[in-house]
Amino acid sequence: MDGIRYDVAVLGGGPAGTALALALRRSAGLSVALFERSTYAHAHLGETLPPDSRRLLSQLGVWEAFARQGHVRSMGSCSRWGNSSLGYNDHLRSPWGTGWHLDRARFDRMLADEAARHGVDVRTGTAVTVWKPLEGGGHRLRLPVEGDASGAFVDARFVVDATGRSAAFATSQGAQRHTVDRTFGLCGTFALQPGRTVDALALVEASVDGWWYSARMPGDRVVFGLMGDRDSLQGLTAKDPQAWRTRMERAPETRRRLEACDFTGASLRAVPGNVACLDRLHGEDWLAVGDAACTFDPLSLQGTSQALRSAQQTADAVSRSLRGDSTALRLHEVRVRHQFQEHLRIREGYYRLERRWAGAPFWRNRQQSPAPLPFSAAPNPPSLGKNA
Repeated sequence: MDGIRYDVAVLGGGPAGTALALALRRSAGLSVALFERSTYAHAHLGETLPPDSRRLLSQLGVWEAFARQGHVRSMGSCSRWGNSSLGYNDHLRSPWGTGWHLDRARFDRMLADEAARHGVDVRTGTAVTVWKPLEGGGHRLRLPVEGDASGAFVDARFVVDATGRSAAFATSQGAQRHTVDRTFGLCGTFALQPGRTVDALALVEASVDGWWYSARMPGDRVVFGLMGDRDSLQGLTAKDPQAWRTRMERAPETRRRLEACDFTGASLRAVPGNVACLDRLHGEDWLAVGDAACTFDPLSLQGTSQALRSAQQTADAVSRSLRGDSTALRLHEVRVRHQFQEHLRIREGYYRLERRWAGAPFWRNRQQSPAPLPFSAAPNPPSLGKNA
């Protein structure tokens, strides 16, 4: 691999990176290398895909591989938000059928395997952290080596930063992350007790501390999470699951679900939930995508589906840029900015619906106006289609 030159190097093998790598190979025929620091062995918290993801997975050429994995079908969602009654958003009328509750580790591994099958040079267990610009454009990426081996490297005409919230490459190029809202969650996944079950609806339930999320996962497991902020979750830690469970008493629908699970030996994970966006999403020969570019509120449940939805448009922008279109990346950035600001608008309205605990720290903090964004977006972003 030493000295091989690629059209595109993708740093990060989550859904945003692998979906884009697939799109670049299938639609543009570019040579692509993908570097992922993990081996997809660690468990992820569950996530839900909406029904129209079947169309997106088909466009990427991975629908059959996905269908064979046996993810749990999602019949929709329900929420207790703004009042004490449950509201439902089911998939009965969707032309695409049901959604899915994902085993994220298996899903991510499948996307990487399919990328490799379509010709992407996928390198797992490879954390690329050193790079330098090349004369004439592009970058040389230093690869980790063991022992006294000489330094290996690859060259790429273009680098995609899909390293998640760290945005490691983009920030090394001078980009800075602008945080709109700082939140975090404490989450756990528990096995169902023998003979017990929960329905196939994702549940969101507001409480004085923030909001709870729960959903059925593959393998007769259920994921639970409490999202809040530093003020509302003060004193709670991942090392004290009993205190976390005590807070659940304020969320009766969520508590009933937990009663069907085995809480013995419970362990929790702290997960970030910041809403943020880079002030600069691209340079002449690089682009940030997925969580490296923008992170949405977890309440939107859009992370993975947004990565799939944007893959083709992003691939078009990258391939056009490599063909000499000097406007492609700028127009792509306008589109992403517009989507982020639209997300903020919808998010603000949704949080304002919940007034039962207006004086509680979490809800009071969500009513405050965020600091102005250090960028603006076009109200009607232009098309980035192939014929644009």
